[in-house]
Amino acid sequence: MDKVTAALELSGFKNQTAFQKQVLPAIFSGRNLIAETHQAKGIVITFILPLLIRQFQKINSPSALILTDSLSSVSRIENNYLLINKLNNFKTSFTALGSDKNPGNDIPQFNKQPSIIVGITSRIIDHIRRNNINPKNIDTLIIDVPEKPSQSGFEQNVLYIVSKLNKKTQIQIFVNRINQSEELEKILYRPKILLYTDREKLGIIRQGDLAVDKEKLELRIKTIIEDIKANPDELAEYRRLFKKNVPFFLRSYFAAKLLKDSEGSVFKSTRRVPAGNMKTLFVSIGRRRKVHPRDLMKLFQKALDIKSTEIGPIKVLDNYSFIDLNEKLCTKAVEQMNEMEYRGRKISVDFAKKRT
Repeated sequence: MDKVTAALELSGFKNQTAFQKQVLPAIFSGRNLIAETHQAKGIVITFILPLLIRQFQKINSPSALILTDSLSSVSRIENNYLLINKLNNFKTSFTALGSDKNPGNDIPQFNKQPSIIVGITSRIIDHIRRNNINPKNIDTLIIDVPEKPSQSGFEQNVLYIVSKLNKKTQIQIFVNRINQSEELEKILYRPKILLYTDREKLGIIRQGDLAVDKEKLELRIKTIIEDIKANPDELAEYRRLFKKNVPFFLRSYFAAKLLKDSEGSVFKSTRRVPAGNMKTLFVSIGRRRKVHPRDLMKLFQKALDIKSTEIGPIKVLDNYSFIDLNEKLCTKAVEQMNEMEYRGRKISVDFAKKRT
């Protein structure tokens, strides 16, 4: 990260923005991520800089695609690259596509074998079909999601491009609000990081219908730290097992999960008690399809255009799930959602059979 700071200073940025402090370490971890850009500063610099820094890390020069939806966005990204490269003199080559209406006029730029290519999705697809871009060689895909897409079919184009990549490609999605990226979130097939970049301004951290009282959580953390200082020796064997079995980049998440689960008193659900009488529905998908309760919550809310208060407890098992729903909506749910396609497969939704 020292080289990141030095490169920013050379480019005229004295300090990293709050957005950069949170997102840059996540990028360098190599995992897929979604970063919320609402009210953030230094967004484009954030995703370009790691691509340039890699030349100092004895890593092969990156082969990166940056996808956006308009020529004005392409120019904005190119100008940011020129700004940060002006004084740093990075060797990584950069090509912006689409200034000419004829894709064939981009060929001279491909002859230079650029390491970083930025363009609108339709132009990138054109060059993939012409074999000017080999998607299997791309190790980083950056998706600059516009707040209001000007290019029709932006998400569909992104999904097509992703289908051509190799599975080792790191995918970075930058979107105004994370809840606007439901379709694109499906492409993150490896462990992903969701970064809510403006949440530290709030007294409560929110994720879906869950909330955390930060003051209570901080008090809990301080109490745990004091206990550790008082009796460090009794934790030696636990510490050894922790270091042996938990990957380095997952250790903070592992600790956070333990904190979340401990005593069950810190994290409280703020979802209001469901209204009306409830009935249980059967859904033919479960954990083996990587489905979680929040996924079913979103699915039913979107399909039926309802609020979370119409949905009760959700139980996800290996191959199927059960969801409690306001009885007035159950028939509608079965009629509209049975045999609907979800994540590429048709699902069954029906009234749950009573146990005998």
